[in-house]
Amino acid sequence: MVANNLYKLSPSDFKYLWEDCKHCYYQKIKLGILPPYGAFPAIFGRMNTLLQNSVMGLNLQDIHADLPSGIVSVQEGFLRSAPVPGAEDCYISGRFDILSQLDDGTYSVIDFKITSPNEDQIKKFATQLHAYKFALENPADGKAALKISKMGLISVTPDNIEHTNGNLVFTASPIWHPIEDDMNSFYSLIGEISALLNGDIPESDSNCTYCNYLHNVTKNNK
Repeated sequence: MVANNLYKLSPSDFKYLWEDCKHCYYQKIKLGILPPYGAFPAIFGRMNTLLQNSVMGLNLQDIHADLPSGIVSVQEGFLRSAPVPGAEDCYISGRFDILSQLDDGTYSVIDFKITSPNEDQIKKFATQLHAYKFALENPADGKAALKISKMGLISVTPDNIEHTNGNLVFTASPIWHPIEDDMNSFYSLIGEISALLNGDIPESDSNCTYCNYLHNVTKNNK
């Protein structure tokens, strides 16, 4: 059964806004109120696009030896899913970085992260990759479903910067962080999100910068 009111869930919000503040997450998804922070500086978007451009048409094994063989064929792909089972009022909508068809006919979906993620951060990014997997395997509007057999992150952090012929040349060694398939945890989280969105708005979070800002503005205006 499809719910009358559908909540659009962005994969990128799982790692940041959902983890940071349930109050702000509720306001964005259900009420359309966006916090004024959280957008990455434009330079990171530019760097991410350059990274994607640099690997288009390459075999994944040319990027990192631990990756399976497959050609990078799609970048910045838009996706929209069917409703999520167990949370039929929620669907996934967003963009992934790169998609590759592997030699066995299945696909790999990979995100670039311009950072050095620790193990805890990688676990938090896992929901974002599972959201891509779900949407690609369960697309809306009758699009062809793709079987995703490999997902993960490639982190990039400059190791060295040299000045060569008037240019600054950054050298970085990509690090592959595989994400293990755990769709049950993904479905459980979406169920938790659905329950939150169908309840009362959560209390503001004292650890949230934006919540504290609003609290102080309200207090000072009294």
